[in-house]
Amino acid sequence: MNVDFINPFIETIDNILATMASMTCEHGKAYIKEGVGPLGVVTGVIPMDGDSVHGSLAISFSAGAIVCISSKMLGEEIAEVDETCHDLTGELTNMLSGGARKLLWEKGYNFEMAKPSLIAGDKDIEHSISAPVIVIPFTTKAGPFFIEVAIGSKLRRAASVI
Repeated sequence: MNVDFINPFIETIDNILATMASMTCEHGKAYIKEGVGPLGVVTGVIPMDGDSVHGSLAISFSAGAIVCISSKMLGEEIAEVDETCHDLTGELTNMLSGGARKLLWEKGYNFEMAKPSLIAGDKDIEHSISAPVIVIPFTTKAGPFFIEVAIGSKLRRAASVI
């Protein structure tokens, strides 16, 4: 997996958490995921498709991470994973995909993203293609979360427009 493709997701989630939740996170070494189960209790999944990218993105939060992020972003105490956390996971998925898409577009990648779907519990994550899934693990003081990216062979640089 090309780090030019992964780094915008890392940069975007760092910015989202710093500005929207006054939180920091640290990312670990990316690895190839085994299995299709979720790595957290709530996951947002969004397909990506275009001339230069075909695949999908998922962000999966542990209970501690999404409860803390939700509490900080909304300015109110959230005690457990609830509908508010589910809604916020969808919003975070949209923010992550939009921010990363902008940074990738600046690097010459051109693609669209659809509306995210939400997975809660033990349902399998269905990426939109059959390809290795790269996981970027993150840690926060409240718990871990994970970004998954599955990209197909359609990946190539988009032509620059002058």
